[in-house]
Amino acid sequence: MMASLIPDARAEADYAGQAAPDHRKALGQFFTPPRLAALMADWVAGAQPRMILDPAMGAGVLTRAAQARCPNAQVVAYERDEAILRAADAGRAQVRHEDFLRAGWEHYDGVVMNPPYIRHRELRDHGPLRAEIGARAGYVLPKSANLYVDFVVKATCQLRRGGRGAFLIPGEWMGANFARGFKQFLLGPGGLQQVVLFSGADVFDDALTTASILLVQRP
Repeated sequence: MMASLIPDARAEADYAGQAAPDHRKALGQFFTPPRLAALMADWVAGAQPRMILDPAMGAGVLTRAAQARCPNAQVVAYERDEAILRAADAGRAQVRHEDFLRAGWEHYDGVVMNPPYIRHRELRDHGPLRAEIGARAGYVLPKSANLYVDFVVKATCQLRRGGRGAFLIPGEWMGANFARGFKQFLLGPGGLQQVVLFSGADVFDDALTTASILLVQRP
C-alpha cells in the first residue's frame, strides 16, 4: 500500500495526551491504527463511492483515510463528543456534531467505522432508541448487545445496494449472548462478505482482547 494513503495519527496522539482515561472509557473510545484505517478505506473504495459515511469519527483517522483513498468522494462524519472534535482532523469532510444513532437515515455508497464500545449494562435509557433502530432494520436488537451493534445495524441499513462498509469492532460478537441474531442479520440483509480477525494487543494500544473487521456489501 502506498504510504501516501496511510493517514498520520497526530490528531489521535494529541487527543490521547489530553483526554482523561475515564472520559474515553465512558464514551467507548478506541483509536483505529492508521494502516488499518487505510485497509478499511481500500475495501470501501471498491464500490467507487461518491458519498462515504463515518458514523463515529473520533479524531478523524478513518475519515482522513477515506479521503486519501477516494479523493473525489464526499465524506460525512458524525461525532457527538465536543472534546474530541476540538482535537480532530477531518480534512475536507462535512462534520456533524450529533449522535449518529439519533440522526437521519440518508443513504451512502460506503461506510468506514470504528463505533464506540459500551456494554449494555452501562447504557442508560437506550431501550426506545434501540427499538426504533431495530424496527427500521427489521431486526430486534437484543437488550444484551453492546452499543456497537446498534451502529453496525443502522450504518448497514444506510448503505445503498452494492455499497460497501468496513466496521472495526471487538471480536467478542462471535461468542456473545447476542451473537446468533447478529450473525443472522449480517449474513442476510447485512451482506457480510468477510471477517478479518486480529489480536487486540497487535492492533490497539488500548489492548482489547480480540478485534475484528467486518467487510460488508449491501445486497
